[in-house]
Formats: sequence, structure tokens, C-alpha cells
Amino acid sequence: MALDKKSLKSDAVANYYRAALYLAQGNLETGLLFLRKACTVFSNKTENFEEILTKPEILKEEKVRLFWAEKALDQYQRQKGI
Repeated sequence: MALDKKSLKSDAVANYYRAALYLAQGNLETGLLFLRKACTVFSNKTENFEEILTKPEILKEEKVRLFWAEKALDQYQRQKGI
């Protein structure tokens, strides 16, 4: 998928990347915000992220946070077509 500045889907794909970045850095509030935005556009792909969107307290541990950041990055790559 080629990224287009005015495309809602392109913005959602970029939001997966932003979510991965902020989750990996430990900024949970911002990371979850971008993840929610991406999941609203790709609602059929959100089953993987329901757990952390409904129970964000599980992200307190670094290993768990990095796992979910990698999942968001994987989703970014799938949606972008890499």
C-alpha cells in the first residue's frame, strides 16, 4: 500500500507504527491512543489488540509492553504490504 497523505487508511497504517514506537518507549497513553485510532479503521484486524485496549494495566511489565509493540509493528508491516 502506498502511503497517501489524505488517505484515512494510510493514516491508520502510520498509527500502527506510531503505536509501536510509543509502546516500546514506555509512553503507554500515547501508544494506546494511536493503537485505538488504527483499530477503528481496521476494525476486522483488532482482535489481536482487544486484550490491551480493554486491560491496559497489563502493559506495566517491560517484556509484555515490548511484545505488544512488536505486534503493532507486525500489523503495520502487514497493512503496508512489506
